[in-house]
Amino acid sequence: MSRRFLPALLAPSLTLALAWPTAAAAAPSPTLHDDNPNGKSGDWYTGAIPPNASDDKPVLLFVQGLHSDYTTWTADDDYYTAAYNAGYRTAFVQLPDADGAGGSMWTNGSVLADVIKKAADYYHVPQINVIAHSKGGIDTQAALVHYGAHPYVNVVHQLGTPNKGSELADLAYSDWTWWLAEILGMRDDAVYSLQTSYMAQFREQTDSRPEARKAATYMGAATGDDGWFSATWFAHAVLPGSDDGAVSLDSAFGLPYGIRAFTDNGSEKLSHSMLRYASKTWEQVRPKLKLASAGWSEAGAAEAEWADAGLAEEADQAVRVPARSGDEAAGAIYRGGEVDGVQTERIPLEGGIENVLIDIMVADKATAVELISPSGEVYKPEEGEAVPDELGIFGKAVHRVFSLDKPEKGEWTARISGERDAYFLLAAVQGGVDLKWRADKQVFKKNDTASLQLATRSGKAKQTSLQQAALRRAGSGKGTALQQLRVHAASDSEMNVRFQVPSEPGVYNLSFEVSGVDESGEAFTRSVNYNFAVTDEDGEIPRPE
Repeated sequence: MSRRFLPALLAPSLTLALAWPTAAAAAPSPTLHDDNPNGKSGDWYTGAIPPNASDDKPVLLFVQGLHSDYTTWTADDDYYTAAYNAGYRTAFVQLPDADGAGGSMWTNGSVLADVIKKAADYYHVPQINVIAHSKGGIDTQAALVHYGAHPYVNVVHQLGTPNKGSELADLAYSDWTWWLAEILGMRDDAVYSLQTSYMAQFREQTDSRPEARKAATYMGAATGDDGWFSATWFAHAVLPGSDDGAVSLDSAFGLPYGIRAFTDNGSEKLSHSMLRYASKTWEQVRPKLKLASAGWSEAGAAEAEWADAGLAEEADQAVRVPARSGDEAAGAIYRGGEVDGVQTERIPLEGGIENVLIDIMVADKATAVELISPSGEVYKPEEGEAVPDELGIFGKAVHRVFSLDKPEKGEWTARISGERDAYFLLAAVQGGVDLKWRADKQVFKKNDTASLQLATRSGKAKQTSLQQAALRRAGSGKGTALQQLRVHAASDSEMNVRFQVPSEPGVYNLSFEVSGVDESGEAFTRSVNYNFAVTDEDGEIPRPE
């Protein structure tokens, strides 16, 4: 939460975007290769051959992200038109997401590997370049490393790929969001596979294999959002450090052998969705597109391989990608549950808070929401903008928004009135007690002991405690009892939490509240969601159910 919710975000940008030719010729519609008569998954398209095409330009295959289809690349402000006018031959793929629910990297990677080979064969080239947005970059890694497509690709350019997963996916399986996610259908194999602990093992399974370094992989990232009260704007409260509203910078730059290509575009801060717009990033991607080099080495470390292709300086950048601190900021308060009648949530706010922004998400527009101050003043919400959540997790929700500058201290009450609905309340707090937490490990063997450290860094706490801890196993839909949750207070402002992880393999989310009293005697609370996984006897995390 490095740039959280300041009034400056509302100021109009005075900078200019990258120059974009307005007279670009419209690209003819791509040609369908209908290889799946029973659906869209496995179908692929080839773009029209540009009049200025030449063999000294690589063939480009575009891979879209979560819950998207090939039209990601052919709609307004599209990469297809940019590539066509620049003389590139193109291909597009339809993954299982095009037929409905999103697929994991295993399902999508298998389909993508086949299309990669078909595209190279169609154009009679030994290797192609891949441009991948969001989860499409992970699907590409699976195709190259685990499904044998690495001989056919020499360059991959990622745009906002969650290489370490996304905390938004973790939150979709938390105790607070469970009911709303169930109603909205927010969870599927794709979202399951993007949980950070699952991705931690995918990194272990992938990055150590030599196939991972056969292609030069460029990583592009962003630090903006889609505007005031948009889904990507509120995601800043969930994601650690700088982020694009869906993927943290640390995750986007999460490949140890990747080449850091760009952050934003030099003129403006971009959101996760903007990364795939040609006017925003094409001119940054285009110089990285390359034919396979005759001197390309398939052995050795990334620096040695890329040096043969004239990429030694860029390879060195891969070593300098900054790692995120192990400390996570807990600057939000989460609540959630079912609504059938009137549901109330009490939110204590301590003094010293500069601003709190509260987003109450529901499924039904008829559900009414109001906020009541400690002194009894009633606040009505604003409607959040209908900007889709690019990861497809919270985008379907109805957003009811409150913005409070220097809020009255004391207990606030949120009142939600509706029938057969659910809600998720997210309160992003600026100022007040600064709580940090750390978990040194995310992947465990059954019955291992997990350990978390929590501490307040400013506004010394006189008393802290852990409350309302709930554990859920992702994919099963059931809560799981903790055998024992041991809390040791190292001081008034520090706690160590230890517990034995479950014996059943799977991905879990431990959701809990840290409550206390600050040095002024005022109550405070913050929420923490800890995502972790338990492996089976073979050291594997179960794949999506």
